[in-house]
Amino acid sequence: MWQPLSNLIPQSINKAGISKQISDAMVCDEFSQIAKHILGPAAEHSRAVYIKDRCLWVAVLSSVVSNELKLYEGDILKGLADKFGAERVVELRFMS
Repeated sequence: MWQPLSNLIPQSINKAGISKQISDAMVCDEFSQIAKHILGPAAEHSRAVYIKDRCLWVAVLSSVVSNELKLYEGDILKGLADKFGAERVVELRFMS
């Protein structure tokens, strides 16, 4: 009769229909970790906002940060692909 909580959470997420939103939030969080590794303290000037059509939209405070992230786009995408699969995010787009 009793089920482990680890079994109930995924079932509840799927039942509520929010699995994609949770997955998107996890991708955005992972982007923050990768950006922090690449940019150091300057990563605080960028934030992954949402995913649409396999494109991760990133808000940046300056063109310098967006240029630096664009320079490392391949590394960022590889890091995301390693964790979430190669088809989850295929491009970065920046908005200021």
